[in-house]
Amino acid sequence: MQKLTIPLSKSMPGMIVAEPIRNLDTGVIYVGADQELNADAIQKLKNTDIHEIKIFVNTWDNVWKVSKETKEVYNRCTEAAKRLLNQIAYDNVVDFVAFKKIKDEMADKFNDNYKIIGCINLFKIADSYTYTHSINVALLSTLIGKWMKYGKDMQDSLMLAGLLHDIGKMKIDKNILNKPDKLTDDEFEVIKKHPVYSYELLQENREIPLDFKVGILMHHERMDGSGYPYGVYNENINDIAKILAIADTYDAMISERPYQKKRSPFEVIQLMQTGIFGKLDPKILLTFLSNIATYYIGTYVTLSNGEIGEVVAINPLCLYRPIVRVQDRYIDMYTDDSIQIIDIT
Repeated sequence: MQKLTIPLSKSMPGMIVAEPIRNLDTGVIYVGADQELNADAIQKLKNTDIHEIKIFVNTWDNVWKVSKETKEVYNRCTEAAKRLLNQIAYDNVVDFVAFKKIKDEMADKFNDNYKIIGCINLFKIADSYTYTHSINVALLSTLIGKWMKYGKDMQDSLMLAGLLHDIGKMKIDKNILNKPDKLTDDEFEVIKKHPVYSYELLQENREIPLDFKVGILMHHERMDGSGYPYGVYNENINDIAKILAIADTYDAMISERPYQKKRSPFEVIQLMQTGIFGKLDPKILLTFLSNIATYYIGTYVTLSNGEIGEVVAINPLCLYRPIVRVQDRYIDMYTDDSIQIIDIT
């Protein structure tokens, strides 16, 4: 769990103490490790010579209920996907049965929305992005399927499509794929071929329905025709592709990547709601954003004024400007636009 050193003046009831808070002269412990701070304890500490404390923040076990077992399943699925994707890079063979086994384990173990969102926010290492991205898009696509009221068969298809949506990238030069700098125009043209490569790798498999393959082929198409590889638009893009596009975009934006620092989920929600609105299916997008925003209630965030606060409510009129509690006061970011959320802490 992540530890954070904060000034005592910024501590709040509900924070979990990471290390014992003790008198440095006598060794007397004021508050023990793993204990939850309350208002009385904070007030007593203010009467001592303590100026800083260490706390656990956004402890996924508490906020998003990510248990040790869930983390192990996530890592196991990621490692399995890594092996299968590297196999594609080596011999151009897609072990569809093995991918289905990963899907089956994920469907069985990730049956709680909090587990899914916790894992997606927890594993943000640039070096493993290619592999965690496949897992995350599979999980996010399944969530969208739930929120759109699709049946279990469609949810299973979305999870499997998420796992397989980027397999075509395994046919692209790793120097381009993992380039830490901005891609040249020519390099981006190479990247834009990966949906076609994905489709070609799956094309001969008669077990996979055509709309599934087409969804993977079109997951970078956009509603306004600005996408690739064909520039199709609106109703010409099937639902699987529309859902993959949203899941793919969200995970890419919140992830640490070789050429991009991760963004806060609230910044990503803002960008998806305002910056690229019209490119993604509006009904599916608003369903996704309005649902996922509520799962950030209870997380601690760093604000642009340097303070740390807890998200206590999501404003349905403006999903990316929630109400944040800082100690004993509440900041309605919808009415006070001078403060921004820098990141979940």
